[in-house]
Amino acid sequence: MNNMITLQHTQIKASFETSTHMIGHVFKVTLYKRLLGMVSRYALNHIVAEFERVHYVGKNPSRCGCVMRTTHDLRCACELSKYVVGTIPLETIHMFWRRLSFSD
Repeated sequence: MNNMITLQHTQIKASFETSTHMIGHVFKVTLYKRLLGMVSRYALNHIVAEFERVHYVGKNPSRCGCVMRTTHDLRCACELSKYVVGTIPLETIHMFWRRLSFSD
């Protein structure tokens, strides 16, 4: 049983490492420069989808709904609107998306 859990842990860790090191074409924009290699690709895909909503939502939280903030603890469209010019700081991403560990 212990060997099976160790193997699963190794596979999950390898998947996470691949996720943080493979860079898609979408992420080559300077907006994501500080997040590349530090945040999982799954989280980056969510951030890209929310950033596409910025020009529809703007800074209005009532139009945004802040779903990404409440469900995934990632920046939603109304919060990403202040990063239109510049880069998204790594500190704004929850630790869950930056680390893979079974321990505290």
